[in-house]
Amino acid sequence: MGTLFSYSISFFREWCFGIGCGLCGRPLIGAVEYRYGLCQDCQEELSLDLYDDSRCARCGRPLISERNCCMTCRQRDPPPQDIALTLYPYQGTAKKLLETYKFHRNLHLGWFLAKGLLEGARYLAERGFLFDAWVPVPPRPGKIKEKGWDQIATIYRYITKLSSSSQVSMPVVSCLERLASSSQKKLHRTERAINLKGKIQAVQRVPKRCLLFDDVTTTGSTLRICAETLKENGAETVGTIALFYD
Repeated sequence: MGTLFSYSISFFREWCFGIGCGLCGRPLIGAVEYRYGLCQDCQEELSLDLYDDSRCARCGRPLISERNCCMTCRQRDPPPQDIALTLYPYQGTAKKLLETYKFHRNLHLGWFLAKGLLEGARYLAERGFLFDAWVPVPPRPGKIKEKGWDQIATIYRYITKLSSSSQVSMPVVSCLERLASSSQKKLHRTERAINLKGKIQAVQRVPKRCLLFDDVTTTGSTLRICAETLKENGAETVGTIALFYD
């Protein structure tokens, strides 16, 4: 009842006053603001500094004082992926961005997230990492029915539309499937790896050069196991991008 009421209020507000910024509520002006669902100020606050930050070569998180590899990754076996990148810390304005997209189903924000992934792919291409296809991390069985929609599928539909006019143009190939397993959210690093072991499988031909992507990475276990599966099924190069890191 509460959800229906909130949707009704949102519809009435947009019908009367137009769509507001998904983060600050300010009225949107112009085609770009309308497409991304964000005012210019919020877009600038969320602009990426990929070229200004030094990043871990293994997990893609920004380095603080380390060089090349963060302390966490130095204590783990090398990952199967060849390059990794994360875009936003899951906090503050960036956290609100994802929560508004996922939990309030603000689909306009999906365009902005797709644009971020394309910026990440362009950054990797400039570093010499070229790919044949985007590969989404598969959802847990039952999750789409439970949530009512597939947030990642919406983003990759937007990626397909945006990439046609981008320097990084490649198809999305959903070649991975996740078998039944527990949710990863409340598990520790070791438990997450065990929980997913053998639960990711290839269901169609795997591209030679895959750019794997997910919305949030915490321990990196999901991306690691998906990358392993891609390599085991013929991928020669695997890169990973996570929109947010926690």
